Amino acid sequence: MRALILSLALASLLPLTASAADSTSARRYGTSEALSVQNARLGEVLMVRSVDIKSDKRLNAGSAIGAAVGYGAALEVKGDYRSAARIAAGTIGGMAGTAIQNGMSSRRGVEVYVRALESGKVIAIVQVDDLPIRTGEKVFLTGRGSKTRVVPVEGQR
Repeated sequence: MRALILSLALASLLPLTASAADSTSARRYGTSEALSVQNARLGEVLMVRSVDIKSDKRLNAGSAIGAAVGYGAALEVKGDYRSAARIAAGTIGGMAGTAIQNGMSSRRGVEVYVRALESGKVIAIVQVDDLPIRTGEKVFLTGRGSKTRVVPVEGQR
């Protein structure tokens, strides 16, 4: 009974772990990015198209939580097949947990094509669709290295 309660408690954490890992938002920054200098350059949006952003991780917190839930549920099995039931339930639970978390971490996104005004270089950035970005508007490209966000310039509309 204790194992079942623990398994259910772990399963309740699944939605929290799915959203905690989101680093594709133009509005959300990680602690390593806070109070650090970000490069910013001005650009013009050439095109915006809708995309789906899905997790590409094979293993995640959902895997571990699902395996624990499955194993915990199988602890009640008695008899000759107890070990096999625990292994099977843990494996199935892990697979189900991965599928659930990957499904929960799916987001609506946008692929934004921007021409940097200084260099003329065209780049494409995919991010969560959490800021209104339109073709023809001026934007800032902010970030460092491989993490760059598209942020509309305030007061254009």
